[in-house]
Amino acid sequence: MTIKELRKSKGLTQEEASKICNVPLRSYKRLENDSSYLTSLRYKSAYSLLDSYKVYEPQSKYNILVIGAGYVGFSIAILLSINNQVSVIDINSDKVNKINNREPIFKDKEIEAWLKEKKLNLKAYLPNKELYKGQDYIIISIPTDYNIESGLLSTTGIENLVKEIRSVNKNVLIIIKSTCYIGFSETLKDKNVIYSPEFLREGKALHDNLYPSRIIIGGDKSNPKVKKYGLLMQSHSLNRAKVLYMSSKEAEAVKLFSNAYLALRVSYFNELDSFAIKNDINSKNVIEGVSLDSRIGDYYNNPSFGYGGYCLPKDTMSLISQMGGVENNELISSINRSNKSRKAYIVKDILALLKDIPNPVVGIYSLESKKGSGNIRYSSIQDVITDLERSGVQIIYLSDMSIEEFKKVSNLILTNRYDSQLDDVKNKVYTRDIFARD
Repeated sequence: MTIKELRKSKGLTQEEASKICNVPLRSYKRLENDSSYLTSLRYKSAYSLLDSYKVYEPQSKYNILVIGAGYVGFSIAILLSINNQVSVIDINSDKVNKINNREPIFKDKEIEAWLKEKKLNLKAYLPNKELYKGQDYIIISIPTDYNIESGLLSTTGIENLVKEIRSVNKNVLIIIKSTCYIGFSETLKDKNVIYSPEFLREGKALHDNLYPSRIIIGGDKSNPKVKKYGLLMQSHSLNRAKVLYMSSKEAEAVKLFSNAYLALRVSYFNELDSFAIKNDINSKNVIEGVSLDSRIGDYYNNPSFGYGGYCLPKDTMSLISQMGGVENNELISSINRSNKSRKAYIVKDILALLKDIPNPVVGIYSLESKKGSGNIRYSSIQDVITDLERSGVQIIYLSDMSIEEFKKVSNLILTNRYDSQLDDVKNKVYTRDIFARD
């Protein structure tokens, strides 16, 4: 049996096999397609690793309900539907129809591939209390917005769902994956409610479920249902990720402190970049020099207009609010201020470039938080646009005209992340995307 035949017999894609074999995808494809590699050590090693890989074969299939078909909920539903009977509830009828027609509801390469190629036991529904019955697990993954009055993430929707579920199903294990303030799950006083956060990237949600950095289970490990759920999630990860059991309060802290660190890292490299602009030095050279220190790492270091999106701003503000009673809270409490000052600095820098142009027109190439994500919620560029408009700058959008007209009319083209489509007007482009890779 060739390595290609072995891979197919285990129902794996080439990308999945390359990760199991610890071989870059391009190299793995050569192992499959180039017969000259058949006797090589790399081929034999990859074959051995793939041969020893055990595909998860469940002792029994579970009935699982996922409430909320966002990045987190839908990617988990797809992951688990390969071996279990999974139902998804969402209030958006368009999403429900698309899921049932096996159409993607957001940009994600792996999800699109699975919808086309895999046999998924997956069905979507509009809200219906009857669906709570007969489930082995119910996963809640609805949005939790920041509440300005309380300074915390709003959990009213989760509380109402738990009450509704318990009215028809007293003992099912409920897994909360929505981001919550630290200590929320304990307030429910329900031993069969656990908190298990996800750490997913937009556009790579299924990939990050298949290869999670860790699986966090916040609940009583002595509860057989909790232990079973941990093993269920681990068995569906291709890297057999480590499962960490802890209290729900600790798991909630892991989520918020993780996102705060990411926001802090973004802010750090943005401040470095602002310094470089001010002092006329090459930001890229400095960042590369700093990041090649293995203690710092050459990743998540590409400057931007500021961190945005749905998660980092609200999660960081919620943590800052809870840090209020801690004396040693200077670093975390400064993250939000740093992000605001970065966006203000970007506006100031743009206005300086436009000062000699009467009635300047700034073209907005993209509103996405991350390149290719399709997500424009709370993107940092929107605050920049608002401040530019207040300063009298005319704003136009690529979405309103042809690319040719857009390039011609714009005095300056603003984009958080660079795109090769702008190569011919590079002199007009304003971006801090110095690596053009993230």
